[in-house]
Amino acid sequence: MSNICSVSQLVFPGDDEITVCERNGKLITVKDTALIDAYLDGEVVTYPTVQISLDSLRRTAVIPGESAKTAFLDHKETMLQRLLSAWHENGMIGILSEICDDESEQKIHPIFKSICHHTIVSLRWIAGMHFTLFPHLKLSPTGLISQFSENRDWEESPIRCFSWHHRAKKFAVALRDDTVKIHYSEKDKISVLKHRLQKNITCMEWRPLLATHLAVGTQSAILIWCVDPKSHSTRPSSGAVQVLSYKGHAPVSSIAWCPTGDDLLLATSAFSSALVVWSTALEEYQVIQHLTTSGGVSRVVWSPDGSKVVAATPSSSFRVFETGTWTNERWSNLSGYVQCACWNPTGSVLIFALHGDPRVYSVVFPDPQADGPSLSGCSHASLVLDLSEDDSETGDQSGPVLRTNHIHSMRWDDTGRRVAVMFDKADPRHGLVAVFSTSYDPLFQIVPIGYVQGPGDAEPVFIGFKPNCDVGACLTICWSDGSINHIPMYIPKTNGNNLKFQSRKVLTGAQTSSPNLWTSSIIE
Repeated sequence: MSNICSVSQLVFPGDDEITVCERNGKLITVKDTALIDAYLDGEVVTYPTVQISLDSLRRTAVIPGESAKTAFLDHKETMLQRLLSAWHENGMIGILSEICDDESEQKIHPIFKSICHHTIVSLRWIAGMHFTLFPHLKLSPTGLISQFSENRDWEESPIRCFSWHHRAKKFAVALRDDTVKIHYSEKDKISVLKHRLQKNITCMEWRPLLATHLAVGTQSAILIWCVDPKSHSTRPSSGAVQVLSYKGHAPVSSIAWCPTGDDLLLATSAFSSALVVWSTALEEYQVIQHLTTSGGVSRVVWSPDGSKVVAATPSSSFRVFETGTWTNERWSNLSGYVQCACWNPTGSVLIFALHGDPRVYSVVFPDPQADGPSLSGCSHASLVLDLSEDDSETGDQSGPVLRTNHIHSMRWDDTGRRVAVMFDKADPRHGLVAVFSTSYDPLFQIVPIGYVQGPGDAEPVFIGFKPNCDVGACLTICWSDGSINHIPMYIPKTNGNNLKFQSRKVLTGAQTSSPNLWTSSIIE
């Protein structure tokens, strides 16, 4: 049994210091922003600088003579028109949700709104969850999005989602005004995506191995944008978007493309027990499985090699699917729901954190490249990182007092050598991002590097690593003030080894089942 990596080994940055990069295993900080460029080299210097101001998020009026359909600008709709649209999209639930979320000048009486809200709760309890009551069913659609979003401050932050393309040097930014902007490293053009169904963006991801397709999850549907990078147009036409919707998947909580480039898109909703896979070209879907005892599916993460999928739920359980036969293993009786999860590059190791728990656990699976796809051999989870903090560690002599420590999101870069952790708003370290080094030679080790600190009083709201970074790894952080910055981590590239964990067994009791569900012709 080895020592568990703990928070006491992390060093806090000084006041007014801004983290610039990592070199020689140490985070470099400066107080003078004019010195930042002196520490940067490689492709990172070409990454676009983004600063979203609150003024830029104000709605823009439709220019006279310009079609709203082609310009994707907001236009006024009567309550009747919105209710009819909601009926066609999501039936009775859609109408009730539209009434609950109405903020137009056509005021609806609060008592009637309350009746509609309680009706939605009752319908979901009766029809969707097999007589099991889950607290998240009482939330409004926007409340549900906020609770399970990877963005720590989804409702208030100028930036709601961020996604790097897997190969091309470009990224998409979803804003609070329901627009998506695509920034390119090699040109000044910014593409703007807008659609009447693109309301309350929840998640976003580029399709791997294809330069044009961006999937955007929203409150009512999934939008598949086809954005030609060679086009000179900055505002794609209405023919560039495809709308996918599944009854009950409103809002869409999580989406994940097949990492091997196949036309397969997983989609989930925390209000629905259905784990759905789409063939976007055929606009056909298949329900892989209904997780009827879990209260919905809040997040889905595909392993980088495509062999496995982890499906997190709002309950104290999660499942891991093997994508060859869609056999699944259920982990239950946890201390809370899975807050975040990520895979190592080979799909043999899953690390995750639970809601309200400052610790990170791991599950080791047989290497799919050596042993073939399998879920066997992983009967327990191991504690690999403890981010608990008490006052005794900060010099308080009055005695250790356990603080409110929560992990909100966690990312593992595509080389498997860096892990970043963002804390919840209730955590005293909510203004920082913790960075760790992971190694493979010969046992798995996780070593603290330090905390990343942003400019001024800005706090991180969304984190992610750039795939295929030429300097080793690059952590992108979206801040509460609307800025986006990139922290390059200059580490030499090495050949990966098979991971072998030396850590403590703390969770047991996985259960395996093998539903024969994958018979659709959309798999080719």
